[in-house]
Amino acid sequence: MWLVGKRSALDIFEGILTNLSEGPLKKTHLTHKANLDSRLATRYIESLTKLGLVTKSNTDGSHFIITEKGRDFLKQYYGLVKFVNLNS
Repeated sequence: MWLVGKRSALDIFEGILTNLSEGPLKKTHLTHKANLDSRLATRYIESLTKLGLVTKSNTDGSHFIITEKGRDFLKQYYGLVKFVNLNS
């Protein structure tokens, strides 16, 4: 996106939410797939949970899932990225 070498918080949110949109994941698997260390993953997952974009699975509390609000966030994020890239 705009930062070279480092990802912005929005990029990390997008990575976590994209991985969760493929299905529920344990924190360790999500950490690996999103290419984060455990400490950062915990911080971002907590933020996404507080924002209502991610929640723990009702069937298995060790798994995280994306919420409908999280899916809406991704759609809006991709729309914004497309808009910015068209106007660059």
